[in-house]
Amino acid sequence: MRERPLLLVVLLSGCSSPPAAAPPTPLLSPSAVEEPVTAVLVAALTADARDEPADSLWARDATVVANGEVRSGSPRFAGIGASGEVAITSSRLEVRQSLVWVYLEYRWLSVKDGAARVGKATVLLIPRAEGGGWRIVHSHSSTTRE
Repeated sequence: MRERPLLLVVLLSGCSSPPAAAPPTPLLSPSAVEEPVTAVLVAALTADARDEPADSLWARDATVVANGEVRSGSPRFAGIGASGEVAITSSRLEVRQSLVWVYLEYRWLSVKDGAARVGKATVLLIPRAEGGGWRIVHSHSSTTRE
């Protein structure tokens, strides 16, 4: 007789509805984010090459490491100095739900100083909370030391 109440509890517990699932994170396609993300990266690199502030491109708590040192201001990317030009020479973009991961190689050149440097960076970006673009949350860059 003791088995009946236990059996009833087991049967009734199986009838309860499962907990509500969290709404799915919208999936982003690489083709939809490549152009706007590249624009943010070009703007960040160009600002470094011109020694201009670009704080609006970065999250307030972004982690920035250049040649093994934490940086909080310009230049944020390794090997870039003022009064030069910079260009992305190659890149690879990966989209993971609402995070974009970019590996890029860039070249900085200063005709004035007769200097050139090649750098590599890994950059993570997330959509802006208020919409309308992307914000850099992590950057790790390096270049050969001279």
